[in-house]
Amino acid sequence: METIDILTGQHVTIKYEPAGILRRGCALIIDFIILFLYIYIIFYFLQKIDMNIFLNIKNVTSFIVLFPAICYHFFFETLMNGKTPGKLITGTRVTNLDGSTPGLSSYFLRWILLPIDLFPSGIGLGGLFIVFSKNHQRIGDLAAETIVVRNVRPPQVDLDRDFREFSDDYRPTFSQVEQLNDAQIRFISALLYDSQNRKALSSSIQSLSRKVKNTLKVESQLDDRSFLETIVRDYNYYTWHSLR
Repeated sequence: METIDILTGQHVTIKYEPAGILRRGCALIIDFIILFLYIYIIFYFLQKIDMNIFLNIKNVTSFIVLFPAICYHFFFETLMNGKTPGKLITGTRVTNLDGSTPGLSSYFLRWILLPIDLFPSGIGLGGLFIVFSKNHQRIGDLAAETIVVRNVRPPQVDLDRDFREFSDDYRPTFSQVEQLNDAQIRFISALLYDSQNRKALSSSIQSLSRKVKNTLKVESQLDDRSFLETIVRDYNYYTWHSLR
């Protein structure tokens, strides 16, 4: 089974199963059927009212009918955390490349580029990109840095680098690490572990260690690098247990 490995800011690797072209195509067809039924029902009832009244509210009616239809994917993906009714039925959803929930700008980019992905034959350019791109992303996904994954089963999770597992008797040293966020842990990890920072000045590590201690209001007898490594590891521990 093909998987996509998503490395989060806590050095946690989440394995997702990508949504293939057939599953994504089925989701799109379901969404188009829902759109067709919506428009058909609206116009069916409009035919039942007096034609003079219809002509007087023609512009308003057109807006009421067309605006939700045009914004269908943007509305539903925003309101349903990366799902449309079609995606919900087919067990798929949209997520960021780092595993986080996309924001409005990401959903907007996917929506605004959807006509290009559908050109020229419904699942044209987008279908080709889904089949041949590394993470099965259509053009809108590439622009928004999102992917569509299967949501039927919970994702498999393992830990990256030196944080792959914890013994049953492992106890975090600093419970205060839960005050930190992904971006802060990512910054600490980059300084400690990224190859470009292997020769980081001790003064930089010392300064960062002091800042973390002040933020968390903790003291430690560990040297600065060991302290920061423990902070990252404890954060990973809490993240691991929250995902189990």
